[in-house]
Amino acid sequence: MDKKLWNATWIVLRPLLAVFCRYRITGSENIENAPKPCILAIATHSNVLDPYIASTAMPFNCRLYPIPYMTKEALFKIPIVKNIVKAYKAFPVIRGLGLENTLKPAAELIKQGYPVGLFVEGKINKFGELREAKPGAAALSLMTNTPIIPISLKGTHQIRNPLKFLFLQKKINVSFGQPIYPQKEYTENPGLNQEAVNVLTEKINSEIKKLHSAF
Repeated sequence: MDKKLWNATWIVLRPLLAVFCRYRITGSENIENAPKPCILAIATHSNVLDPYIASTAMPFNCRLYPIPYMTKEALFKIPIVKNIVKAYKAFPVIRGLGLENTLKPAAELIKQGYPVGLFVEGKINKFGELREAKPGAAALSLMTNTPIIPISLKGTHQIRNPLKFLFLQKKINVSFGQPIYPQKEYTENPGLNQEAVNVLTEKINSEIKKLHSAF
């Protein structure tokens, strides 16, 4: 995995967002200084382009690139689309296996030193309202003893229609929060502690809400 495709995406997408969407980025220092590997816990998720919009808010040639994103399994069954998501090293969410088994591909990527991107609400939210986080990011953090970077992504539901993107000057905000570290006493023991997952999930929710409400 190299950075060339991510840098090329940045070169194309960042100016478009700046010109047509009044792209606003805050907390850049938190992503520039983020530990690697880390888990990017993002909300809201309103657009299929969200992984690239969130990643383009990072500095050019960001040291976190490339970023494998956990992606809906159905996209890997669509011609052309599956080739695109694979090129960006996305990996599918396979549901029905239980939480720990579902997260094993993400855990393996983290072991290899890659950051992993997750949209914590679990699915696309077409209307852009902030919903509660699912336990996936917290569980992955505890399984791998990996810090979480909470990220607020706001406004991408407004550009689902390409004409709105080009002509209506919709505002998109991306805000990076400070790292959240898993509770050490729970990462040293085998198996997931449900109480620890719940506590960490609530902390992720709280931090993203703070970032979201700042706009």
